[in-house]
Amino acid sequence: MVALPLFKLGSLFVRHISKYGANWLKRQAHEHERFRAIAVRGGQAMHQWNMRIQVNLLRDKEAEKKAKEKAGTPTVKTEEQTKVEEAAKKAHHYNQENISVWRRRFRPLTETRAVDLFADVVGDTFILTVAISLLMYEYIRAQSKPDTNAEKLADLQRLEEELNLRQKELEEAQKRQQERLEVLEQVLEEIKSANGKKKLAWRS
Repeated sequence: MVALPLFKLGSLFVRHISKYGANWLKRQAHEHERFRAIAVRGGQAMHQWNMRIQVNLLRDKEAEKKAKEKAGTPTVKTEEQTKVEEAAKKAHHYNQENISVWRRRFRPLTETRAVDLFADVVGDTFILTVAISLLMYEYIRAQSKPDTNAEKLADLQRLEEELNLRQKELEEAQKRQQERLEVLEQVLEEIKSANGKKKLAWRS
């Protein structure tokens, strides 16, 4: 009975300590030189993927399709307009509409913001990992314990089987007793009838 509250208190203590561990990791990301370099690269990569996912989710594909169809319709242009458009395309080196969102490079974060992003993600991941580990340990611990309800149910089933067996034995004993009584009654009837015949023979 005492083990359960102690385990709950221990898990709460570990979760509380994990927050200090997450804060320590965040400080190391800012102070430790090698860790800071890793944090900058990681933060920039997270930022790029985050922006790509957001743009992909916010894109209106139907509107883009209509815009492409509209852009593809032939229009009468002067030679000067055609040259200006071609020069603009060459100046950009690529057509922005044809670039996949997953290959597009967005404006990078500053070094401090990249480190902050990476540190926040690492700290939250650390806290989440500790919480999941505690839940898994508690689940495994609960599974390894014997189920008292199952044991009680098994005892009741065993008791019911014993009662059923005892009832069958009593029914069989009662049946044998009834058969003996019937045999005794039959013997008594035979004795009575034999005595009656003897009396009649003696009188005659």
